[in-house]
Amino acid sequence: MDNYKFDNITIPDNLSETIRMGIAEGERIYRKRKRNKFLIKISGCVAAAILCFGFLATQPVLASRIPIIKDIFKFFEGSYSYQGDLDAVAEKLEEPSDSLSGGNGQSVGEEILNFGEEGEDQTADMKYTKTVDGVTVSLSEVYCSGEAIYMSLLIVGEEDFPETFLDENTGEPIICIKTIEKYPFTEEDNPGFGFGYLEGKFLDSKTYAGIYRIDIQDIVGSDEEKKQQMLSMEKLSMDFAIEQIIGYKAVPDEPDFQGKTETELEAMSDEEWKEFMNQVYDKEWQKFPNNHEHWWYEGSFEFELEMTVDEENLQTIVVDEMNENGAGIYSISKSGFEVVVEEKSSEERLAQGTCMVVLDADGKLLPEGSSQYADTYAINGRDVSKVYVYVCDYMEYMDNLKGYREADNFKEILDQKALYSKVVEFNEKVE
Repeated sequence: MDNYKFDNITIPDNLSETIRMGIAEGERIYRKRKRNKFLIKISGCVAAAILCFGFLATQPVLASRIPIIKDIFKFFEGSYSYQGDLDAVAEKLEEPSDSLSGGNGQSVGEEILNFGEEGEDQTADMKYTKTVDGVTVSLSEVYCSGEAIYMSLLIVGEEDFPETFLDENTGEPIICIKTIEKYPFTEEDNPGFGFGYLEGKFLDSKTYAGIYRIDIQDIVGSDEEKKQQMLSMEKLSMDFAIEQIIGYKAVPDEPDFQGKTETELEAMSDEEWKEFMNQVYDKEWQKFPNNHEHWWYEGSFEFELEMTVDEENLQTIVVDEMNENGAGIYSISKSGFEVVVEEKSSEERLAQGTCMVVLDADGKLLPEGSSQYADTYAINGRDVSKVYVYVCDYMEYMDNLKGYREADNFKEILDQKALYSKVVEFNEKVE
């Protein structure tokens, strides 16, 4: 897997509209339009300081009333981005009998993680439950669709979680993890550094449940041979280590603008302004994570996993075409939870910028997922027996087409304006 360099991790564009809006508002008094790109790059989501969200503890009794650890997929079925019955296809991670007190072969899911009266660790030696410095991570379910790996996890702390920034659209705390992921085809000298955001919620002040998703394309990159090797395995083994668990503070530190007024900031030359911003956002601000904006727990929480690759529900159609505009697609795949499109456009076209849009069989926009190698879309219960794929000019889409996404005639507009279009029909599953 090509590495995400830990020191250069940035917030993905699709993470949170709240954070992006907070950046714009918080930096209003000193930002000039020609300086936007530079400032956003160095400031991250610092302006979230002006947005004060309380700590989420929406259902404090859940942890004591439901064995949530083994049913996290089911618990989030109606709210997870890649909606569907993950619970029905997931493999439940059962603890080996000799790892449990009394050797009774019981699943970890049959008992909520707990600490003794003195806070001593009760779960350190389990295969799917690891404790480091008073924080316990337990993996309970895993599923590989052929296009993504999904895993559910529970994080339990001896102490309360710090107050955490919430996404205003979902109400979910913004939490991410840095990982090291190794597979049978991982090169020894190229560890698979990973990074991604969790979807989940706090069950109480010390308990968080969530789902982590890894795109297969982010594992194999553009190496089709490696992907076929993975798909051909009876069982996919995976060494999975969580190196850091990182949350965004509900109230980050406010940067010190040294008493400068809006007038004084606007009067600065570009060079003066850049020099001043480097003083305001020193090296500590530019780290990820940093003490100004984040809280985090250090690992390593290390797991050995084995899972079946669900080829039965995976269909891949190789299109392999590019038109006179230099735009096209190479392939499109559909699993039970996502549609993945691999673009095939010329270098010149890509340099000018492209934007992929996929509509379901009813002509409605499919929600975007995330992958650095391909365009991923959540099915979310939609009819995807047929999909409409469009490659658009990036600026044309952002400036003109994007505003019509909810319009009844969005498909007709794309038919006229897109650089490339393709209708792809998938075979019906035969029972």
